[in-house]
Order: sequence, then structure tokens, then C-alpha cells
Amino acid sequence: MRVIILFSLILLIFACSQEEEITEVTKIFSMDEVSTAGFKVKKDFNTEFPDSTDAKWGFYKGRDVAVLRYASLELANSAGALAGREQTEQIEVVEKNIAHGPKVERTECRGHKQNKPNSSSVYYKSFRNNLGFENSLIVNKNAFIEEFDNSEPMKPSWMACVRREPMYTEFKIHGNLIILMEPLATEDQNDTRKFLDKAASSIK
Repeated sequence: MRVIILFSLILLIFACSQEEEITEVTKIFSMDEVSTAGFKVKKDFNTEFPDSTDAKWGFYKGRDVAVLRYASLELANSAGALAGREQTEQIEVVEKNIAHGPKVERTECRGHKQNKPNSSSVYYKSFRNNLGFENSLIVNKNAFIEEFDNSEPMKPSWMACVRREPMYTEFKIHGNLIILMEPLATEDQNDTRKFLDKAASSIK
């Protein structure tokens, strides 16, 4: 009898978790609510997204992230979903190192064999390590101190761009928002998606 009860509880918990995952968010969010959730909005896209009220990119917990905002749920699910697909479109390399769709605005160089895993944070750390000191660069015995902005990782110019891909590889519709997320090389697509889901759920 105890086994049956335990099995029933497990099924109930699993069913509830599945139901929670597919629950549709119907709230209309403001950009202030996005910022309050920890998204550091930096700049506007140059691309014009039809029917969008805001198109911003920035950072969330050390990753590049973008947020497209629409006036209604319907627009987010139509024009917004199209924009999300266009900005995350990856293609096979047929010309030079281009591995992104024609409408992708923000791109990222990936695949450098000397610096894997190659996320933005890894590029930044590699660059600092090549200086030899935390924030110091020695040139002709003179020390030049420069404070780096950790919110905008720097990538060394000597690193060849093997494959230029979309900066964002996953997107999610969250109410009237389209949230696009940068992946880490240390995770697979499912892990990136889970992180994106958690990031979106923080906007309430």
C-alpha cells in the first residue's frame, strides 16, 4: 500500500512540474520590470523590428541577453517570434566564416581552438591572463592601470574568428517579451534553455 501511495505522489509531482512548464504567461511587462529582475539593459538594436516598442540588448548574470518588447501578446507571438527566429538563425558555413542568418545583428566568434570553451567570459579571462597582471599592462617599464568593465567582456584582437555565429542561440516568448540568450560553451542546448527559462521566470 505504501508503495502505491509513494508512486502516486511521484506521478502527481511530475504532472505538476510539467503543467508549470507549459503555463502560458499572459502579463504585459514594462522595461522597468525587466530591469528590476536583474537584466542590465545597455543599448538599442540598430535593426528595426516591426511593431516592437523596445529592442534592447545588455547582460544578465554575466551573459549577453536581448529583450524585444511588444504592446500585446498577439504581436509577441507573431512578429516577436519571427524576430526571435531571425536573430538566432545559424547556418552552415558556405562563405568565409559566416555561420549566421542574413538578419542577425549581433554576432559572436566561436570555435577558436586555443581558447575553448569559448564563451564571452572565457575570452575576457584569457585576455586578462595574457597581460600577466590583474589590471596592469607593462610597456617599456611603465605601468598603465586600466579598470575593465566586467559587464562588457573584451576579446583580444589576435584571436582569429573561426566561425561567426549569432550571439544569441535561444529565445523565449515571455508574455509580451522576446528574450534572447547567449550560450556558454560549457553547456549544451538544453542547459542554455534551462538558464533562459529561469531568467525569464525572474521577470514577474
